[in-house]
Amino acid sequence: MIPNHAHFLDAIRQKRFVRVGFYSLPDGGTVDRECTPLDYGPAAGTTGAPNRYWVWDPAATAGVNPLGLLPDQIVTLQALGKDFDPAALPLGAGPWLVPRDWGTPTKASAPSDSAPTP
Repeated sequence: MIPNHAHFLDAIRQKRFVRVGFYSLPDGGTVDRECTPLDYGPAAGTTGAPNRYWVWDPAATAGVNPLGLLPDQIVTLQALGKDFDPAALPLGAGPWLVPRDWGTPTKASAPSDSAPTP
């Protein structure tokens, strides 16, 4: 887990954006993105997979969406005072591991293990 783990979980529940700095192998260094926090846990349908911080990059500037970041990839994480609308996300109901009240989804989907390689 990262030091700001609780802030990440709070941002999910409060529907607040996060700013995350993470090591990106394709970019060859650390990148900084404003993202929607989605979940914390292993990829859906996997067993024995490591827990990841799942985020959505609204600008899709970081490559695949959602991003599944391993804790050792994350350099900084800050919860922002900016709200997001879960209904605007092209995801749906999950299944989510972190409890939240995001209302009724429009379509069901879950993060897959298509995360960038550390």
